[in-house]
Amino acid sequence: MKRVYIMIGMCIFLMGLTACTGPAAENTVTVKETEKTVGTMEAKEPGEPADSSMTEPEAEEPQKGGEADREAMREAYSCVLKDLYYNHMFPGQQNCGYDDFNDMSENRFAVYDIDRDGKEELIIEYTTTIMAGKVEKIYDFDNASNMVREEFSEFPALKFYDNGVVWAEWSHNQGVAGEFWPYTLYQYDSKADAYIEVAMVDAWDRSLAERYNGNLFPVEADIDGDGIVYYIMGPGEYELNEPVDLERYNQWKSSYVGEAEQLEIPFQELTEENISKYSVNGSTD
Repeated sequence: MKRVYIMIGMCIFLMGLTACTGPAAENTVTVKETEKTVGTMEAKEPGEPADSSMTEPEAEEPQKGGEADREAMREAYSCVLKDLYYNHMFPGQQNCGYDDFNDMSENRFAVYDIDRDGKEELIIEYTTTIMAGKVEKIYDFDNASNMVREEFSEFPALKFYDNGVVWAEWSHNQGVAGEFWPYTLYQYDSKADAYIEVAMVDAWDRSLAERYNGNLFPVEADIDGDGIVYYIMGPGEYELNEPVDLERYNQWKSSYVGEAEQLEIPFQELTEENISKYSVNGSTD
């Protein structure tokens, strides 16, 4: 999982610095450092309970820190949104690939405690670009260091659950899964304050192909005889080697999702008016 730490240079009005600039401004945030962290959690065998070392998020608490800290956070998020809206840049001077045939208001954002850690995160759903560039990102703000950190990034076909699990559908289904859409499962780790990849899941629908990549459909794994088998793979290990039937797949899935409820994220359109709600001076200038 990529974790990007970004200095909020000129963006923190409350720290006595100048506020963000408006249209055609220089980028207001620069990357301090980039570090890659690799999740060590392995995909579980079908039916095996989720790893207890992956802590579930605690019940939502009041916003951590004082009012000044909270306002600093919201001003920093405002700067990120302004840079995206006017300069078409994500934090760290990352070009968002804006397609000017679209309206920026087609994109959405939310300031919401998505990981249930008691602090609001900035969630951006960016779709005004080519298919490969569409993305949903989560940014966190650290008051002690005055830095914004990228907490999560995936194609914007996501389901967030109240136990910290994220169901992330792939942008394409080019295999033989049929109506089953492949996905990656993540789980929030409160100790790392990050979403850790758990597994990739794909399937093989026999009605589409009897042979795939030189292999015959694994009839012996299709115990229920419905013509579909599932593959639960470790992070970054796309290998269709261990097919399971529907019952075993559902057992594995339930060990993560279970009775968890899907979160409703309060998205709003990416417009100047909506961005201004998070600026201390209430302006996008």
